[in-house]
Amino acid sequence: MPGLRFKTDWIDADGIRGPELAATRAALEIRVDDSIVTRVLDTRARTVRDFVYVPLYPFAEWMAANWWFLMHEIESPAKEGDPGFLRRHAIGGDREGYAFPELRMVPHGGVTSLAWAPDRSPWTSIEFLAGGEAWLDSGEVRAACADFIDRVIRRLLSLGVEGTLLQEEWAAIQAADADEIEFCSTAARLGWDPYDVDDRQRSLVMELPGKLRGAALEEATAAFSAQNLMRECAAVTDALGLAKANGLLWERLGSIDREMLLAEPARAPTPWAAGYRLAQELRRNLDLGAAPLPSMARIAEAIGEEPALLAGVTAPVDLGEAALVDGVITRDDDRHPAFAFRGFSRGETRRFHFCRALAEALASPGMETLLTRAYSERQQRNRAFAAEFLAPSSSLRQRVSRSVVDVDDIDELAAAFGVSSWLIAHQIRNHRVAEVRDTELAAVQRI
Repeated sequence: MPGLRFKTDWIDADGIRGPELAATRAALEIRVDDSIVTRVLDTRARTVRDFVYVPLYPFAEWMAANWWFLMHEIESPAKEGDPGFLRRHAIGGDREGYAFPELRMVPHGGVTSLAWAPDRSPWTSIEFLAGGEAWLDSGEVRAACADFIDRVIRRLLSLGVEGTLLQEEWAAIQAADADEIEFCSTAARLGWDPYDVDDRQRSLVMELPGKLRGAALEEATAAFSAQNLMRECAAVTDALGLAKANGLLWERLGSIDREMLLAEPARAPTPWAAGYRLAQELRRNLDLGAAPLPSMARIAEAIGEEPALLAGVTAPVDLGEAALVDGVITRDDDRHPAFAFRGFSRGETRRFHFCRALAEALASPGMETLLTRAYSERQQRNRAFAAEFLAPSSSLRQRVSRSVVDVDDIDELAAAFGVSSWLIAHQIRNHRVAEVRDTELAAVQRI
């Protein structure tokens, strides 16, 4: 059975201090799809096995203490490398002197990424051998983690261990009503522990849903700076108001069979794969083939809009201090998609973000949301869409005849497609069109 699975076999605990540790000693095997996260080399026993002998209490307590973060906090450029973010999302290391795998769980919306890496425990004879990454349905991850915590708590109760921090935390989480769930998830997306906020933070978290709702709230809290919350929120709400005057006619795109358009992207295994497939399906519906779209006028012609209209739609608005927000998507009075964008100095950047917004209007019609630099499922999908719509991998394969390309090749292709050199390098690398020689261009960057 694919997905995240925790296999536990309880064993006797000889010489372990602490009733919660002694009660929960087990052989723990963690599988993600077909991969075994807990495959280890035991140097003392000179064996390789698929499980570790550990008390499960520390793992379950970490999971419950960070529950709202594990289920809702999305990574962004501002959180990359933040030790606090890592502590909230990676178990790893030696907890209570026992070896746990270097496992990282980060939600992105409807999907959650799990990553694990080889690691040697300095205080034990255990060396974790496996490394990998998988993207799983967030609901399934939630269910697997909740089941694991429930099993540990049932084990504690069966041996008469009560009143632990784990049991208290899990009881509070299970008792949360709809309003508390909204509060806790919003606070967690901002990087705040919902059970340890001061009065000012509590007031801000409670105020936000009155200003932004649904997808807009979720994307905003993944991108906003917690230290500058209300000023960034005000900039976004102002931009949403201005966007209502920037609607498209939406005649040609509105006539496309949306169910057929989204059928293939819905089956994609990752957000970026969904974005690629959506762009390919739209190009097929618009009969674009592999033709470049090197200008806003060419994009307007392709989607059946007037160039002058697109010039107005993409005119810059002031997004103030919302540094990680690139644009907003809403509807005009005729319920057509309407946009507003940050001012971009380069034409290719403006086209890229317009195409990101186009992806949102197609994939989530009628939904008010944001374009941000966070790594949510939505943002990864719309960035991949824009890259593939503007510089289709099929066209790059036709134009690239060598197995290795250099900076000059990249720049030439960028000029032909009217996009940045980085986007071309990214497309060539991600779609395995060729090897990119220049290490700077070849560096892995997130979509």
